[in-house]
Amino acid sequence: LPEKLSNGLCSLRPNEDKCTFSAIFEWNPKGLLVNEWFGRTVIHSDRRFAYEDAQVLIEHEGEVTDSFEPVIKDLNRIAKTLREERFRHGSVNFETVEVRFELDAEGKPIAVYPRIRKDAHKLIEEFMLLANKKVAEYVHNLKHTDPRNTMVYRVHEAPDPEKLRVFSSFAKKFGYQVTTEPKQVSKSFNALMENIEGKAEENVLQSLAVRTMSKARYSTDAVGHFGLAFPFYTHFTSPIRRYPDVMSHRLLQYYLDGGES
Repeated sequence: LPEKLSNGLCSLRPNEDKCTFSAIFEWNPKGLLVNEWFGRTVIHSDRRFAYEDAQVLIEHEGEVTDSFEPVIKDLNRIAKTLREERFRHGSVNFETVEVRFELDAEGKPIAVYPRIRKDAHKLIEEFMLLANKKVAEYVHNLKHTDPRNTMVYRVHEAPDPEKLRVFSSFAKKFGYQVTTEPKQVSKSFNALMENIEGKAEENVLQSLAVRTMSKARYSTDAVGHFGLAFPFYTHFTSPIRRYPDVMSHRLLQYYLDGGES
């Protein structure tokens, strides 16, 4: 969308009332999710953080110098718990390298840098994943008999066995074992990513591992998301980037209002 929308009208700029659709969660002091709520809201943001600004507060030790520091650190602590739980349930850990471009005054690229993902990036990612997962679960569980309520899911099937066999054979040439046993694939891929980190073969094996995976797609069939190890998953968090998110918003509100499938 044009910047007038994406960075203006549709952006949570500080000190402005913004009409929003929220997924609100409540945790107890032990980090357990105890309550959730979905609905139309007005958000009045107190601060707009760049990732770098939030990261400074996450890494800061000693006397608190910013009133938002305890909040950011609490969020980061919860995000780490969510991340650990996700991997424990079989989520695949692909830390692919993104790049950013430095442009000159005329908009021409003059340099390329790797974008390093730090805790602030991972914090946002975990809460977006949580919102997407919980919205999908909520709609799916509203009706306990088939056919369920129609919903736009983001689905991701397990890798094709033949592609997996070829990749396993290739990884073996570098001395790594990748199982083709369906229930052990996620664990095996994560072990591989851990073992190749920082080594010369990391980029080639990581790229091929990603290509071995099935492509995620949109569907009204809730077949689950293999890569995230979520039985139900939708795209709720980026309606200014993806039209299916707008569809999930409309469907969710329709069901919150008591609409039939």
